[in-house]
Amino acid sequence: MRTAKYFLTAVMTTCLVAGLYVFGAADDAKPKYEISEIMDMAHKAPKGKMSLLQLVVKGKASDEQKKQLLEYYEELAKNKPEKGDVKDWQKRTNVLIKAAKDAANGKEGAAQELQKAANCKGCHQAHKG
Repeated sequence: MRTAKYFLTAVMTTCLVAGLYVFGAADDAKPKYEISEIMDMAHKAPKGKMSLLQLVVKGKASDEQKKQLLEYYEELAKNKPEKGDVKDWQKRTNVLIKAAKDAANGKEGAAQELQKAANCKGCHQAHKG
């Protein structure tokens, strides 16, 4: 009887931990920021200043700013586009993420790749509602 009690307690504990993990994983997939917020924080700047993207592209960003841009693009990929093909959205955001990682790591030519990947017009035509 006592063994069955311990077994039941172990099974219930395992189920509880598994359930918490599933809810935590679902929460990780939810984006921290909406697309419009990311665009404002990463691509817009006050008059006379450079955007976060431009700071990184021009090599004037701090390590923290490079990490921040990468985080924004990672969160961008978690969002669903307003219109267009989701696979194209994932392809575009993955290219942005890779370019931002390369720029953050100081890879040669990464700034140009990041500028190319951040093709506003192409993305807006395909995905902005």
